[in-house]
Amino acid sequence: MVEPVYRHPLPVRLWHWLTVLGVALSLLTGLLIFNIHPNLYWGEDGHAGMPTILSLSASGVDTKVPRYDLQIGAHHWDVTGKIGAIDIEGSDVYVLIGAPWKDFQFGATRTWHFLSAWLLTGAVVGYAFYLMLSGRLLRVLLPSARELSWRNLAQEIWSHMQFKRPIGAATKPYNVLQKLSYVLVIFLLIPTLILSGLTLSNTVTAVFPDLFSLFGGRQSARSMHFFAAMIMVLFIVVHLVQVFVVGFFSSTRSIITGRMAARGGVA
Repeated sequence: MVEPVYRHPLPVRLWHWLTVLGVALSLLTGLLIFNIHPNLYWGEDGHAGMPTILSLSASGVDTKVPRYDLQIGAHHWDVTGKIGAIDIEGSDVYVLIGAPWKDFQFGATRTWHFLSAWLLTGAVVGYAFYLMLSGRLLRVLLPSARELSWRNLAQEIWSHMQFKRPIGAATKPYNVLQKLSYVLVIFLLIPTLILSGLTLSNTVTAVFPDLFSLFGGRQSARSMHFFAAMIMVLFIVVHLVQVFVVGFFSSTRSIITGRMAARGGVA
């Protein structure tokens, strides 16, 4: 038996699709910008010759097959042909994951990046107010003490590792792992992305210099911005995997119309 369940009210659906648009555009433009100088530092200063915590460097750029080295901390990996190529400090040809981008415009890409960031900021601020004012934060998203017990957490993790599809009543509420991940993304990860990004703006830091103290310097903010973006990518991957586990068409329909089909049975 299939029971229709109204799961996502309109503000949730609007937030979801605005966030999808904002994150997708931010990741695309952000990686293009990062590709100009793919080195991460800690502190205030970062330039050639300074120690990096992560870098993607090229050698033999005058040959047909340049060599690319990925460095994380003290470890190095040869990633030639695996990651793509980097823009050699201002080249007009951009290659990322093997795809050439002709006539790359840094200024335009940066403008689109800021536009997507403001879209994401508006979406998360509006949704946070909606969650608190409507009571949905306490009613739907915040896990209870019982849900946070070690026993329940272990059961949920084991169930997810087995890729079990929830049925019946289990499809109606969010499980504890969903609740924790959504709360952390909305109230910690996205704000970290926004604030660390604002720290890279000279206009913003001229008015709010305390942002440098918050992140320990401009380069630390840039590194935090990158790592937060990679955590967002990881969240998206896990989220999409779970969408297919639950049922792609049912889940997609629910985030468009608000309703999903819950198959009967014992959860």
